[in-house]
This record gives sequence, C-alpha cells and structure tokens, in this order.
Amino acid sequence: MWFNDGIWWGNLWDTASSDFHIFRFNAATNSWVNTGVATETQANTHHDVLWDGTTLFVASYRFVNDGLPFEPNFPSTMRRYSYNSSTKTYTLLGSARIHNNKVETMSIDKDSTGRVWATWQQGNRIFLNVTTDGTGTTWGAPFAHPASLSNVSVDDTSAVIAFGGAGNGKMGVMWSRQLGDATDGMYWSFHVDGASNSTWSTPVAAVKGLRTGDDHMNLKWLDSSGGRVFAATKTSNTSASLPLIQLLVLNDTTSTWSAHTIATVSECPNRVIVMIDEAAQKLRTFATYPKPSGTTNAGVCTSSGGAVYEKSTPLSNINFTTTKKARIVDANQYVHNVTSTKQNLNSAAWGTANSGLLVLADVNATSRYWHYYDSTGGGGGGGDTTAPIVSHDFNGDGRADLLARDSSGVLWSHLGNGTGSFPTRIRVGAGWNIMNAISAAGDLTGDGRADLVARDSSGVLWAYRGNGNGIFPTRIRVGAGWNIMNAISAAGDLTRDGRADLVARDSSGVLWTYRGNGNGTFPTRIRVGAGWNIMNAISAAGDLTGDGREDLVARDTSGVLWTYRGNGAGAFPTRLRAGAGWNIMNALS
Repeated sequence: MWFNDGIWWGNLWDTASSDFHIFRFNAATNSWVNTGVATETQANTHHDVLWDGTTLFVASYRFVNDGLPFEPNFPSTMRRYSYNSSTKTYTLLGSARIHNNKVETMSIDKDSTGRVWATWQQGNRIFLNVTTDGTGTTWGAPFAHPASLSNVSVDDTSAVIAFGGAGNGKMGVMWSRQLGDATDGMYWSFHVDGASNSTWSTPVAAVKGLRTGDDHMNLKWLDSSGGRVFAATKTSNTSASLPLIQLLVLNDTTSTWSAHTIATVSECPNRVIVMIDEAAQKLRTFATYPKPSGTTNAGVCTSSGGAVYEKSTPLSNINFTTTKKARIVDANQYVHNVTSTKQNLNSAAWGTANSGLLVLADVNATSRYWHYYDSTGGGGGGGDTTAPIVSHDFNGDGRADLLARDSSGVLWSHLGNGTGSFPTRIRVGAGWNIMNAISAAGDLTGDGRADLVARDSSGVLWAYRGNGNGIFPTRIRVGAGWNIMNAISAAGDLTRDGRADLVARDSSGVLWTYRGNGNGTFPTRIRVGAGWNIMNAISAAGDLTGDGREDLVARDTSGVLWTYRGNGAGAFPTRLRAGAGWNIMNALS
C-alpha cells in the first residue's frame, strides 16, 4: 500500500481477472476501486511496494513456505510505474529481474542516490542486490552479505530500509539469526550510499541470545529525528512473561539499540507492523491477537490468525501496556497478515500530509481483504472493520453495479464499468413485481458477495444471497410483519461489528437500525428515534463524512436533503444540511 496525491492505493488480488491490480481507496464510500492496471499475472506471489514520490516500484516474487529452502529458476521481478495526477492513473514503464529464485520474503527500498536495493535469504545466507543507477531499470548481480554472521538458518529472513537522508544516506539491512545458540538474535548492518556495493558495516546485534530472533520484522525510519530506525520484530520466546513481539529502536548517534516489549507470549501476538504518525508524534503498532468474546473461536491462540488490534505509544516516551484496541474483526473467521505503507503518516516530507491511517489484512478462509481506516491522523479514529468490497458489486469485479426492475417484473443487474455507466446487464429473473421493497445490500451472509433484501406483498422480508456473478439464486426468510415499515434501506456496517445492517422506518415514524448477525437475518434492533415520518426519502449512503462510520441521507417534505452522521453504534445523532430543492427528484439512493 502507499499514499499518493491525497489518495490511498493498494496492490491487491483481483478475483475477477485472477491477477494483481492497482486499487484506489475511496475514503468517502469506504471502499476499493479497481483501476484495471495489472502489477502481476502470477498467482502464488508475494510483493513489496515502494512509492518514491514520482515512481511506483512493485517487487514480485514466488514464495516458499516458512522453513523451506529457496528454489532456483523462479524469476523475481521489479516493475516500475509512472503516475498521471490529471487522470489519476498509473502506467507501466518497464520491468527487470532482481534474482531468479523462489524465496520466503523479499523487501526493497531506495537510497539517497536513487538506487533501489533488495534483500532476501537464499541458501542460508542473507543476499542483496541493487540497481546499477538511479533509474531503477537494470539490476546488478546478487551477492551475499560479506559478514560471517549473515550465515543463518533456512527459517531466517531479512529486510532493508533507507535512513539518514541526503548527505548522510545509508541503506540498512536487518536479519534474523536462529541457529539455536548464543549468537541468535536480530542483526543490523548498513551501507553508506555511494560506497562499493560489498562494503557493509560490521553487524551488531539489536537483540541477542537464545530465542531472541524470529523471521518477522517491519522497519521504519523517522527522518525528523535524524537516525532513529524502528523495527517491530518477533521473538521465539515461549515463557508467558517474556516478549513475543517487541520494538527495537536504533540511536544512530551512539549506534546502539534499545528494546521495548509490545506484547508478551501470554498475549499471543503475531505478524506485527509499526507505523509512525509524525503529526501526532505516535508509534502505532498493529498485530494479530486472539479474537474477542462473542466471535467464533474467541480467545483461541493460533498461528492461523485472529483479529487485528492496535497498540500505540508516544514517540517521546515509548511504553506499551496490555491495553489494545480491536481494529479488524471478522466475527466468523480468522484475520491475519496486517499491512500498510512504508511511508510515515501525516508528514509533508513523506508526501502523506493529512493521510490519516489505513491498514489492510486478509481472511484466508473467504479470500477477502478487510481494512481499518482512521481519517483523523492519529486522533483515535473509528472502529471501522468494513471489508474492502464494493457493497453494490454484484459480479465481483470491484465496480459498483445497479439493480433495476422493469414494468413486467423482471429484475436486472446492470454491471458498472467503473466510469459511471452500465453498458451490460444480467437477467436476475422474473416475478419480482410481487416485491414492494427491494434494496441492494452489502455482504449479509459473510461469504464475501453482495446480497439484496426484498419485502413481498404479504410483509415477509427476504435476504437474497448473491453468487458473485450478478444473480441471487437462493434466499433466506428474515421474518414476517415487515409491512409495518414504510421505508427499508440496506446499509453497510452501522454498528462496526463487521456485519451489514438495515435501517427501517415504521408507520409511526420511528426509525430503527436492525443489526445483521452475518447469516442474512437481523435478530436485534436499535431505536434511532421518532419523528422520521417528516422524511419522504431515506437511504443508507456509506461513509459520507470520512470518519469511517456509515451515514444516512434523508429528504424532508420541504425538499431539503440532510446528511445524518452515523456514530458507529447504529444511531445518527447529528446532521448536516446538504441543500434545498431536492423535491425535484423522485428517487434517492
């Protein structure tokens, strides 16, 4: 992921085309939009992404599973893309091979001379490569780090980070060493920009000792502090009171490292990353922990995943406690592998002024991405756990679609092309004129596909399960008695529990939020308030205010349109006047 031109971007798997594309995050709708620009056609690849302010670099490699040796004859490639700020589009400039191996991990970064570096573990040695010049078009020959301490185990990995800045630029490399002896730990070495490629400082141990190293690390550099490098790392400790994930901090002036426990073995954390919020002067860490109560497999400690939580601390006084905040929770599945940008947040120097924060994770069981977006830039944010799926995307291509019923009762899915038009349509079926209310919904059933709700003439409400190709072959009976409602609108996640909800107004004018339970039904409801019968149109509209919470729009009888700000708990306590004259419109969605 990266932030550019006031927009968050991601390199994500596209299920429709079965390859990787550049996606754009729409903060207003809290959803992802497929740009159609491919970055990798091969499945079973991992990537590292770098945006340098002008060029996008995407390093792609086939990966081996944890603990397995490298395999030769699998090219690893770096692709370069230019960006057009007028059209908000990326264009491929070219590609080049970094090395020819299938490896567990690989990371890239760019030094102050413009050369891009890469590192990985190959044959139980830490390897590096670098482009021949500042254009990034040609790579040299891979080489092993010259120090004997770069001899490691098959389970070890490495990462690079540029630090020091112009005039004092360096490229650092950190690696784990797990040989089962006193030399185990996390090691650090650096290369001075402009020096011979093979000239590296003598490695020093950021931490050292049996079980102090593991093959998980995430690096950041705080340029405003000169030489402070931060490494979120994992240990191999097994005793409950010892650190399992920790933050290692380099003081470049003294060339010494300090260690700060983020979470102990008893907290069962995994896959940690660290983000630096320069505006808030905070370090924000995100990792997988056991799922919260009330969810499937709550409290289970497993390497398969859990839920993503945040722990943060002031930069001026690094101190983590057991307090953490849930950021991404799937009620029914394990979430894992949280990721975000290499850039520091909310920093003009990094091109991320007013970026807020965006992190992404995956749910392997359902092949979905989930995200957490905090638009406030370190002010705490909301608890958005909305999956980055377009709620009205009926065919899974990442583009919003439309539903329409014709006068004969046939329902159609009109497929959007991402430019605001709908050139093709799919016939859902006939007989839909028995329905007196139809609303496109998000994923009501937890299968990663957009659904719809409809009420028949007898007052029974049905949830129709989408199959991902534009039709809805099966349905779930939500319940009877819904004819008391004179307005029904399928909503996103109004209560921030990871499940899509409904809003409905009864005949007395009371508006209700119906909480989805993830299986297509809505067993509980929250009373929003009375007096809503003054509104002649109500629609759930997504996040209109950029705070990560789902909102409503409603038009009153005088034609004034109002935006009602959701509070993340199913209610809408404040409103904004969008404008008058909306009574000229006979439909609102």
